[in-house]
Amino acid sequence: MRSLSAGLSRMSLLVGLCAGAGVSVSACAEDPEREGTAATFQASASAGLASGEGSEGSEESEGSGDSETSEGTSDSATGTSGASASAGTSGSGEPTTTTEPTTAGGSSTGGSSGSGDVLPPAIACSFQSLTYGSGLFELDVDKGSKETLSFLIPGLPAPELVTEATLHFRGYDIDHPGEEGDVHMNGGAAIPLPANAGWDNQEHALQLDILGETVAGDNSAVFTAGTFSGGTFYRIGDVRIEAMAQVEECPEPPESMGEEVILDYHQAVFTKRHNWVDRCDFNGGYAYTAKSDEHIPADCEGLYAPDGTRQGKAIFTFEDLAPATYEIGVRSRHTENRNPKGALVIVDGESKRIKQNDDKDFVEDIWGAKALSGTIEVIIDSTQEDASDSVIHVRVTPI
Repeated sequence: MRSLSAGLSRMSLLVGLCAGAGVSVSACAEDPEREGTAATFQASASAGLASGEGSEGSEESEGSGDSETSEGTSDSATGTSGASASAGTSGSGEPTTTTEPTTAGGSSTGGSSGSGDVLPPAIACSFQSLTYGSGLFELDVDKGSKETLSFLIPGLPAPELVTEATLHFRGYDIDHPGEEGDVHMNGGAAIPLPANAGWDNQEHALQLDILGETVAGDNSAVFTAGTFSGGTFYRIGDVRIEAMAQVEECPEPPESMGEEVILDYHQAVFTKRHNWVDRCDFNGGYAYTAKSDEHIPADCEGLYAPDGTRQGKAIFTFEDLAPATYEIGVRSRHTENRNPKGALVIVDGESKRIKQNDDKDFVEDIWGAKALSGTIEVIIDSTQEDASDSVIHVRVTPI
């Protein structure tokens, strides 16, 4: 059953899957506008807010023209760790689970490696996703959507040392057997998500056999939308891999070395720069999309030459992020004539809307939390509607 999503409380998800590569609540699409149309706002000397200047002037007068919204709502349901279980039904049709321990203790007879060295007996190890313990994450999309939930599970040994591997997770409202969606391990083949018609609005501990699907180091588990005519709604959290591995000891979870990074809009790359206004002289400066000539005097760089569509993207590139779960914040200027659907903000392939069409003025909205590493992009995508979006900066902070 599709239901309203609750606010996502400092939760993180990983990069989602597009055509077999990992993404997380994400919409995957090529960016045809980036060739030959990208330009950067050069840092302009901000004149500051002149005395008596209390409004944006010409931007406000465009009515519903310049707008964008975002549902800064990320879902947060509580997830509990403990014994995980495989899903099934009893003869009476009631859902049943089979408990499996999560701590090391079991062992099996050792073998030999290709070099002739004797391998240690297999021991039970648990490998948690970077968002483990952060609650449940929600996928609520229409049929056919490419948005996904994705989780990163680091630290696994080489697959030839793994004799058993099971993906464990908690799921909520997974109630459409055969139509709920799939799980892809490391971009591999689709594994149907276990579902039961009796699990409407219920949370269960679930597991899937993934022996042969793991890789050494970081592993991705990507949950995709299903084929149910009414669309896909479910929540997933507490993702981990339980494995029997021929190692001397189970590895310790990696420590986060992440640092907060803030990128100002002058550091972004803009597509269709001619549709963006650089209002550098107002309260420290901000950028917004517009379509009428009345905004020409407000653009500090003189590059605004609207084509009547208000469309363009602001692309913020964060480089060399240490693996960690990050909170993502987007600061912008809210006005009542912003996009009524919300500003579409795409973080490393995952899309969410942030509402900006109110009178809060200069505000930082929390997009949510996500596991990030390496070089990633945050995109303010103002190409989906004929409406205005705004941005001042994008912040990523490890949590």
